[in-house]
Amino acid sequence: MTRRWPWWLVVAGGVVMAALWPLFTSLHGPTSFNLDRRFLGRDPLFWGAMMEGLSSVLIAAGLLALLPGIWRAFGRAARLGYVLLLVSLVVPGVFDLVILATVPPLLNPLEAAGLALIAIAGRRLHPLTRVVFGVMAVLLAATMLQLLLSMEQFDAIDGYRIYGLVADVAVGIGWAVAGATEALRHHR
Repeated sequence: MTRRWPWWLVVAGGVVMAALWPLFTSLHGPTSFNLDRRFLGRDPLFWGAMMEGLSSVLIAAGLLALLPGIWRAFGRAARLGYVLLLVSLVVPGVFDLVILATVPPLLNPLEAAGLALIAIAGRRLHPLTRVVFGVMAVLLAATMLQLLLSMEQFDAIDGYRIYGLVADVAVGIGWAVAGATEALRHHR
């Protein structure tokens, strides 16, 4: 796990996720009603696919490049978390890019579970990375609370904006911090 370049892909994915959210939300709007504004001739669905799909694929590519080292370094629980995390990133990420739209966040609970397992059992990771993964797991799990709201309630609180701040901005920053922490860990 001492190779640094895969962690920089994780950083890039996190930066893309967090950086594109303001653009996406300004084009789509803060509620379930899509304002369908354009930027560079592209609609919110395209920018959402870049925000969530491209970022997920970059993060997954970095994690996959670390596969041999992570598999040897992690115990059973962290390996399970790693597999859950990869599935939760690759499946919707590739789907987003293929259809050039964002899919519903149905795999957020899987991603949260994977991050939680790695945070708890990924002893070879830097302690800061484990804390960040734990916080990200809690944030992603919390996004599922929206299921308890009707669409009217969700829209009344600008639910898309709240969801995006949690799942895209905060989690994107989390990926960038975790990736940079691991990439710089062995750099002297």
